[in-house]
Amino acid sequence: MKSLLPMTYTFQTEVDQVRNHCGYFPLEDWCVISAKGKETFTFLQSQTTNDVLQLQIGQGQNSAVTDRQARLIANFSIHRMGEDEALILVETSLKEILLNHLESYHFREEVEFIALDSQLLALQGPKSSLILERVFEQQNLPDKPNDTINLALGEHKVELIVKSLTGEEGQILCFPAELEDKITQLILKSDPPPIKVNEVAREVLRIEAGIPIYDKDMDKKNILPETGLEHTSVSYNKGCYIGQEVIARIKTYGAPNFALMGLIVEGVITPPYNGILKLGDKKIGTIKSSVRSVTLDKVVTLAYLHKEHRSPDIELEATIDDKPFKVKTCLLPFYQAQTRKDYSNKILHQALQLYKEQDDLNQPIALLRESIELDPKNADAYEALGVFLAKQDKLDEAISLMKRLVEINPQEIMAHTNLSVYYMKQNRIEDAEFEKAEATALQFEKAIEKNMAKKLKKKEEEQKKKEMEERVGMFKQVLEIDPIDQVANFGLGSIYLETGRYEEGLEPLKTVIEAYRDYSAAYLLLGKTWEKLSNKEEAIATYKKGIAAASKKGDLMPLKDMQNRMNQLLQSL
Repeated sequence: MKSLLPMTYTFQTEVDQVRNHCGYFPLEDWCVISAKGKETFTFLQSQTTNDVLQLQIGQGQNSAVTDRQARLIANFSIHRMGEDEALILVETSLKEILLNHLESYHFREEVEFIALDSQLLALQGPKSSLILERVFEQQNLPDKPNDTINLALGEHKVELIVKSLTGEEGQILCFPAELEDKITQLILKSDPPPIKVNEVAREVLRIEAGIPIYDKDMDKKNILPETGLEHTSVSYNKGCYIGQEVIARIKTYGAPNFALMGLIVEGVITPPYNGILKLGDKKIGTIKSSVRSVTLDKVVTLAYLHKEHRSPDIELEATIDDKPFKVKTCLLPFYQAQTRKDYSNKILHQALQLYKEQDDLNQPIALLRESIELDPKNADAYEALGVFLAKQDKLDEAISLMKRLVEINPQEIMAHTNLSVYYMKQNRIEDAEFEKAEATALQFEKAIEKNMAKKLKKKEEEQKKKEMEERVGMFKQVLEIDPIDQVANFGLGSIYLETGRYEEGLEPLKTVIEAYRDYSAAYLLLGKTWEKLSNKEEAIATYKKGIAAASKKGDLMPLKDMQNRMNQLLQSL
């Protein structure tokens, strides 16, 4: 064990910069492999865990290769650059392993794999794409994870891959080595410029984001479902690949005995790497990457935990390599990044708060400009900025701002209303009357649309009610034959919840849970029903049981939903 050293100002700054602005770093521990040929994608489809044939040009996906026992050989991402061309982004330590594996099954297929001698540069943070939009002017950048595009920088070609390595929005640039200085200089021209992130800060960001890496958090001894990669890197609907049978069987019949999860460790001591976590004399886990989280101000670790102890928010007094530790289980990631829209609204609220606290409008105006830059469709930020500029008698700029909002959304009533006010202040009576008329017309149109939508909704609800009554009758017929039928009881509980017949929904859902104790979706539905009946205690008790069941089975989506709902209920008590 070792005590963590105090974090320096620079280290804290680097982490905060990535979380709130943008950081950059050379990606020397990753590389790209080119795959070209008419049979590129049919060959990759037969070898990899995800459905590569679903990719359109410009799209990408996480994937992996496994052996026949589903043990992990390599994980990576595949990005479709053209009809018969792909880039594979992979950790450098796995390059030769992956190439050797692919070539060992490559016989007559028309595909060629070449490790490219390219430089990689990562930009990570909510403003990373804004910086790149300035570097690659008038070129549309993708924004979905793993999407990719070829960009032009003068006569040179630069590949961009949308990839988060820190939990934040992020991009990776792939380019010839001679472009490194030029690209670095261009991104540093931003105001403020991104900060360079060192290895230590990168490791904190990675672990906070719950991102495992090969040879540290997983290796060839791990079956893929233990690592958590099955949630992002596996298709359960594609054809055969090596290891598919084992992965599908685990999905169908349960969860692996050990799987990767988070632990929050009390105190300032980092647990030893590969340390054995025990509860009494029983091994319940193995420690992997650990670090002090800047965001949580706690020691956090990735660990393989036994399925009996994978419920989140469980506090344990355990030992790690026979030394006492107090730990708390946690769903990954430890840190959940906000979207650009979230950041935009956060900055908008900061600006409005400053406006309440001080007379100087310059700082709130600067924040509102930043808010709009992050989300060019944030109408509330436009309105606030227009009002503040008008207060400074900068009417021409306020008018220009509202015109821009009209371009973005011609149906935005507020923009026309404000334009009318600003024109009136400039004594441009005709323009003011025109904008006022536009606003009135839009209000009238929206009122008509709202009324039509209300009628349509009522009609749809009547049709839906009729269909649901038919399904209720069908389910009841099934239950006359088999009173504990899983599908019929769950279906009834679902319909009763949706139609507000909460009391009637309790019995069928309780029946499902008693007969099928690992059916996590039924616990979620029953908990929601208790919530509708304003019985918070029963809802919390149901969610606790459901979380335990979902943890053992590996049902991540209902587990997270139940965890969030239970936390909200506990806070309201």
